[in-house]
Amino acid sequence: MKNILDKLKRILFTVKVYGESCWPELIPSKRYLATGLLNPKVGDYIVFKTKYDEIFVKKVKEIKKGKDDSYLVSGTVSWSDTSKNLGMIKQENVLGKLVLF
Repeated sequence: MKNILDKLKRILFTVKVYGESCWPELIPSKRYLATGLLNPKVGDYIVFKTKYDEIFVKKVKEIKKGKDDSYLVSGTVSWSDTSKNLGMIKQENVLGKLVLF
């Protein structure tokens, strides 16, 4: 039953943005609708979990296709965390992509 509930949670969920790293495209303290059903493309915002179990929202800059797709991400401001700090984001860590913002 828990497995079914986990899958249902990925269909549509909301995520609240806390920082200003994606300003002005994403507004701090605002909630955004996301889904785990669609594959991210370059230019999409993805929601992902870091190796420290932190949840981030960043823009996809590049996709490395392969056995396990991975994503190069960044914010919209020069001081934001990017793949330079976070590393490539593995598909298994992607919770979904924003669909309404």
